[in-house]
Parts: sequence; structure tokens; C-alpha cells
Amino acid sequence: MITTGTVAASGVALTGSVGAAGQDPETGETRIAAGAAVPLARAVAIPARALDQAGADGQARPVALTLRTAVSLTAAEPDVTVQADQPVEVGFRLTTRAGGALADRDILVQALFSAGWTTFQALRTDAQGYAAYTARVLTTTQVRAVFAGSADLDPVTSDPATLRVRPAPAPVVSSPRGQASASTRTASAPTASTPTSATTIGEKAVYLASLQAGKPYVYGAEGPYSFDCSGLVQYVYKQLGKSLPRTTDQQFAATIRIARGSEQPGDLIFFGEPGSIYHEGIYAGDGKMWVAPKSGDVVKLETIWTSSYSVGRVP
Repeated sequence: MITTGTVAASGVALTGSVGAAGQDPETGETRIAAGAAVPLARAVAIPARALDQAGADGQARPVALTLRTAVSLTAAEPDVTVQADQPVEVGFRLTTRAGGALADRDILVQALFSAGWTTFQALRTDAQGYAAYTARVLTTTQVRAVFAGSADLDPVTSDPATLRVRPAPAPVVSSPRGQASASTRTASAPTASTPTSATTIGEKAVYLASLQAGKPYVYGAEGPYSFDCSGLVQYVYKQLGKSLPRTTDQQFAATIRIARGSEQPGDLIFFGEPGSIYHEGIYAGDGKMWVAPKSGDVVKLETIWTSSYSVGRVP
């Protein structure tokens, strides 16, 4: 019986001159003398006594070893440039290192925010090992996919893919005849009031809220897979480096009051009276807000249904 040494666990056996077996009279362990031919393979260096355990009847019982298969996870488009808010398919492919597709496997998609890598999407691979979602980015964003592994497959994280947003063109400013140089300067250097894509934290908040669409409402949930109304707000702004308290009343008190009708994307829409705020959402523009509505519903874009609300801006 081999009690120590290197034991082949898997692979194609090769014959090599390693040594002949003999027993050490002091330790009782098997030693290998020079000259014996033994099979060599992809091996795991462990004490063989761990593989040769005694059963209830005193007979040796081998212990099975399982080696997981190495896998590869790659972005279909590692670097792509789009217009702000332009829909683009972001896909990942999961295969073995040998190239075999891994179907029906769950992968998580993460985006890099100021607070670090944050999971916002769960996908399942198809028969070709491919999974994708549609993104709409307002600023250049890095995303990656993570496969947690299984009993027979290694875990793996893809290299980041970069979604670049093409800069918005400078506004064209007309000018009286003979003032071309002034107009050129104006066009190349827009004033602070000139709107640009996703330059405000509020626009980024709206985008991040949109990524949670379809996730279920669960009372007390703070994400990333389910939310209640204030949990959604806290989660979104946390990714932008803003720390908000947990409840609707606390968030109302922590924000700056804005006149109703003057709300901007990313402002918070509160329902109820101070000290008794019962609901809120993230204003998306055009009279709509992103919200986790109620039990049995999901995060979605919803029309503000009443004119009785208050507006708060995250400082």
C-alpha cells in the first residue's frame, strides 16, 4: 500500500523511471528506490494515506478526487463607442479553455462606480455560451462579468469592457456678420448653462436607476436584487459617492427643498407630509420617475400621478 508521495489524479499516464518501492523500517512508509517504472500524470501532491482510508470492515476505501475544468469568460466587444443614451448590446461568452460552449450557466454583470464594482444584472448563457443585455450609457462606463463556478467548473471574472460615450458636439452659435472669431470662440467654449450629456450627478442617478428596471419590490430591501422605494434611492446614490439615510422621512430631511415644477432629473419626488413621507421616486424628466412601487410590483418608470408632492435635491 502506498502511504505517502505524489499520486496521479487525472491526465494521460506516461511511464518514467522514478524508483522501486520499499518500506522504511522506522516509519513504515513506502519509499521509492531507483530504477522502477511507474505511471506519471497530471498529479496532485498529497499524502496517499488520505486516499486509502479504512472502511467499517477494515478494508481500504479509495477517496475520489474531482478536478474542476478551467473556463474562459470574455466580453464580445471589449471596447465600443456610442452616443449618449444610445442602446447597445453588451455580451459575454463563457467557454472552457478548450473552446467548448457552457450553456445554461448564470453570470453576473458588474459596473465600476466610485464605490467599486457593483452587480446590477444577472444573465444566463445560451447554447453557444453567450449572454447579453441592452445598455444605455450616459458616461463612459466599465463593465465586467463574473461566473461563480460550480462543482466541475472553476470561477472566473472577465476583463473589463469599456463603453465609451462620444462627446456631444459643441453648440452652433450664430453671430452678426463680421464677428466670426467671436462666434467661433463661443461655439468651442460653451457656457456653464449649456446642457451636456450626463454631466450632472442627477442624470447619472437616473441612468443607474434605469438599470434596476424589472427587479422586484421587497419591503426593507436595499438591493442589488430587490428594493423598496427608499432602498432604491439609497442604493443608486451610494454608487455615486453620496451617503443618504435609509428611510423616506430621513431622506426628505437630508435633501434640499426645490420648488415643485422646478425639479431636474435625479431629484427626489416625495409623497406625504414632513414627518410622514410614505413614498418616493427618482425624477427622470417629462413628468416621470423611477420607483420601486409596492409589493407584487417591480422597479419601473412611472408617471407622477398627483400634483401633491415635494421635491428634494441630493446635496
